[in-house]
Amino acid sequence: MEQDFRPVLQPGAILHFGALLLSISVVGFLIILALSQPVRGFFILYLILSLVAFIPVPIIAYRLLALLRAKYSISREGVSIRWGLRSEIIPISAIEWVRAEKDIPFSLPQPRFSVEGAVLGTINHADLGPIEFISSTNRSLTLIATPQKVYAISPADSRSFINAFNRSAEMGSIEPIQAKSLGADFLAASLLKDKLARSLIFSAIILSIALLVVVSFIIPTRTTIPFGFTPIGQAVETSPSERLLLLPFLSILMLVVDIALGAYFYRKEGFRTAAYFVFASALILPLSFLGVIALLIL
Repeated sequence: MEQDFRPVLQPGAILHFGALLLSISVVGFLIILALSQPVRGFFILYLILSLVAFIPVPIIAYRLLALLRAKYSISREGVSIRWGLRSEIIPISAIEWVRAEKDIPFSLPQPRFSVEGAVLGTINHADLGPIEFISSTNRSLTLIATPQKVYAISPADSRSFINAFNRSAEMGSIEPIQAKSLGADFLAASLLKDKLARSLIFSAIILSIALLVVVSFIIPTRTTIPFGFTPIGQAVETSPSERLLLLPFLSILMLVVDIALGAYFYRKEGFRTAAYFVFASALILPLSFLGVIALLIL
């Protein structure tokens, strides 16, 4: 039987959820501030700042989701580590020892750019060699040693994890398994090799860029543009022409969301068709906005 152990969740989940809400709030505030600016230069400045503020949003959201879904599993065949797009399967025969950090006579430095809830990365230790951290905290770690490297993980109940491993090792393996290591680079390579997925993603990117180019050519030629129609289809409201930048801005934001969501479905077994639909949906927004521009301007 396979036993699952969850990492320490609460501190990291609270930190990442708070950071996600803060980032989204900043993006929303900057967009509202941009829309309220009477000066064209300040509108563009705040819009660019909101786009920059959006950059950490998908990263934080991914790390939060990875933390909430992470687990360490033990069976008679080996140990499985799942953390977001990172997946590691270690055969029981390849594991030299499993110990709590407090039981080893060495101190472990923390990987760079690690925060509570996402202590990830590899360091080279003078005594233990390469150590890959796949944990939610740098406290109360559990170490899994293999001939190639040492894995530092953070099950909430470290002692129970070690006891479960010892019992599984004593019983022995029934059906030996092969070591397997998958990461984000493997998913990117799979998407690039898939002709349909690659075509949909690149088409969406090209359309979003084309939308930005079209808008950048239109803005200098007009002071104002119509926004809104009467019931019979006549334009009645006008706004500064730089407001058109909102269209490629929203298109790029949704493109990032669609690619991230599509990649998530693509990786899950049995959801490949759903991933294609999500990638295809990334084409709808830029095409719709190009149609809107044609109606408003041409």
